[in-house]
Amino acid sequence: MKKSLSIILSASIAFSMFSSIAFGANIAKSSADFTDLQNLDAASKIKFDALISAGIFDGVGDSTFGLKDKMNRAQFAKAAALIFGLPVDPSLQMSSFSDVLADDPANGYALPYIEALKKANLTDGFAANLYYPAGEVTKEQLAAFLIRGLNKEAEAKAIQGVSDNSVSDWAKGYAALAIQLKLMEDAVDGTFGGTSAATRELLVTSSYEAKQQYVPVSGDNKNEEEAVGSLPGEGQLLAVDMPSYALTANTQAQVKGILQEKTSSGWQLGASIKLTNTSSSTVRIPDYELRLKASDGTVYTLKASSDKPVSIAPQSKVELSYMTEVDKNTDFQLTNLLWVDVDDEVYPKQETILADAPIDSIVWHGASASIQDPSLMGAWGAAFTIPGETSALQYTASNVTKQFTGQAPTYNIQLRVKNTENYATTVPDFTLSGKAEGRSFIGKRIEQSAPTLNPGEQKYINYAIAAEPDAQLSAFYVLSTHSFLKQGMNAPIQFYTGRLGVNLPSPVQSGAGLPQYEMGKPIAIDALSKTVNPQMEVALQDLDWFENDGQSYKTAVAKIKFTNKSDNTIPVPQVGAEIVSPNGTSYDGTGIASTVKDVLPGIGAVGTYTFIVPKSEEANQYTLRLMEQQGQQVQQGQAAGQQAEQAQTQPTYKMPIAQVNVTMKTLNQIGKVYSFYPYELTMDNFNITNYAAKNGVTNSYGYSYKLEMGLDIKTTDAVLADPSNPKLLFQLEGPDGKLLGSKTYSLGGENRLMSGNQSVMFDNAGDTLESPVSTKVYEVVSTPYGDARRLLATLKD
Repeated sequence: MKKSLSIILSASIAFSMFSSIAFGANIAKSSADFTDLQNLDAASKIKFDALISAGIFDGVGDSTFGLKDKMNRAQFAKAAALIFGLPVDPSLQMSSFSDVLADDPANGYALPYIEALKKANLTDGFAANLYYPAGEVTKEQLAAFLIRGLNKEAEAKAIQGVSDNSVSDWAKGYAALAIQLKLMEDAVDGTFGGTSAATRELLVTSSYEAKQQYVPVSGDNKNEEEAVGSLPGEGQLLAVDMPSYALTANTQAQVKGILQEKTSSGWQLGASIKLTNTSSSTVRIPDYELRLKASDGTVYTLKASSDKPVSIAPQSKVELSYMTEVDKNTDFQLTNLLWVDVDDEVYPKQETILADAPIDSIVWHGASASIQDPSLMGAWGAAFTIPGETSALQYTASNVTKQFTGQAPTYNIQLRVKNTENYATTVPDFTLSGKAEGRSFIGKRIEQSAPTLNPGEQKYINYAIAAEPDAQLSAFYVLSTHSFLKQGMNAPIQFYTGRLGVNLPSPVQSGAGLPQYEMGKPIAIDALSKTVNPQMEVALQDLDWFENDGQSYKTAVAKIKFTNKSDNTIPVPQVGAEIVSPNGTSYDGTGIASTVKDVLPGIGAVGTYTFIVPKSEEANQYTLRLMEQQGQQVQQGQAAGQQAEQAQTQPTYKMPIAQVNVTMKTLNQIGKVYSFYPYELTMDNFNITNYAAKNGVTNSYGYSYKLEMGLDIKTTDAVLADPSNPKLLFQLEGPDGKLLGSKTYSLGGENRLMSGNQSVMFDNAGDTLESPVSTKVYEVVSTPYGDARRLLATLKD
């Protein structure tokens, strides 16, 4: 008989199916329905509510969850099938295992679930043709299942296993890694207790923790799904919706958010709830009072927004907002939201509590709010859904940039959103806030109108968070937006509630995991970007240091080739660029103006970008990021005048559409051949002669010099380049390095420097004869801060 659970796990199937569970489904049950779950701490309550409301776990009785009960293998099969979202055929009557029978009064219900696990290759049973449904699941078997589900079996085999004798030899590595990943922990006696039976409590908490750490493995659609410029995904962030409560036979209520924010005169309390009409006809919104209860027993009655609807359409939902102000300076804790029916027709009036929702774990404290539960704070790249929203949209933090408006920073955060349903969906009204030490800053969506996504479609939405000059954001929170119209007022009050957040990546993570880029190879552009035509190939051809004579900075010059692979002329893409040093310092690039505006079919165009960098910067390895502008997208149907007005008033924000790790390139010189993209210069020979001319008036002599060269100049690529960039600078110097004269020549246009025997005259270079003299040949690029140059050759007399 096998000692292990013998789960043959395909991680690409298992945990990808985890995401298909409808955690946001309106299931009435929660931990509040079970007497043995009333003393859970806030973090554990979140985990239990998530799996109970998803229908994965139920109680062993109407009001008992069975926290310390053991789970047998039949029960485990049902839970695993639901956790992984496996297709279950309830009509099955025959099993692959001889000991699993449909008419078994104790475990027959599990037959379809056991077969679902076997079909998905999650188990091959306990022994040959046996599943042993009544057997207990041990702690070490559970550890092995979770580690394999996280695709970390190789790590479990490589790690030093636990040393205690409570764990079977085959499971020591799994146990050690499960402890290290904080999926499970040792028992109170200091041992792992591997052969002891796993409790229902452990199965809930360990499965939830594993879900937070899961990183999806690559699949068939990796290239389509991957966001260029974003960091590796960090699993899913799960914030379960609150349970629903029946107010009437046809009306269900659900808490969306609770606000308790300190004001100068006391407290502002707010609540947002959803009411659902489950019937096939329009129903009136029930008459009730909505009250917030504090831990000291004090009850605060909320007022409904004056624009509150009076009815709910069939099979529809409405969102209602309530607020009140409390003149109280001392702190207090809200614990419950009460729906109370008040009968004023009798004396004394009679009050009936229609529903009582525990809300202590979701109270939002406004600008001072801080999410303490680590399970609700995701790593950068974690996927999440918006709590309280019924849309089937999934979001992933994709990119973050920082730019300054005046002296204050603005953080630009880009979310990738995907429609996972088979119908079109519009992005709901929510925003992000940036979290700094002791404070937060409300952001705004850059897109003027809410994007709509077709089934399976992906788009980006962007948020700008303006912070104070001394603020350093560490995370962003996802905030639902609520509107409350006070009686007699024209403009509504906006308030926000949050449930989950995502930690920002450190600056040095910007190029994390990117392979080293090879010059000239195509750069992958984000497939969701509209800035670069899909038939336009982009490649970095050169990146090198240029000097700025007499300045305390240097210039990095990047030359990017845009190749038109289509049959039609395409405009040169308007992309920005920046380079990021290994310590996270970013340097904005300036695109050099060019007369080349279009790229002809089959050839390329050169875009030149310059980056001003302090001379003290010693790094030679950088992350090059290509950027697109957000904030001036033309809205469909918008008039030209409106577009111009919008462009003048709406700020622009930059977001990366590609990034590569690059090493600064050194000058490519082979013998007398010098390569500087897109040109190659061959100097077969040269000679420097001097001439003396006597001034008839002063009888003094002036000396001139002539540089004669045999040149071969050609382009190395089929590209169009601006005639004025780059240029060649010939600089004549005396023996002490003194500048005697200089001449600059373009390499394009009518007056360009051409192949053949060429002469460069340095007239009246001095009144004394200098010898020996030399000529330095520079490649020159014009920048907004003056010319930057790179030494190609020194020609000595």
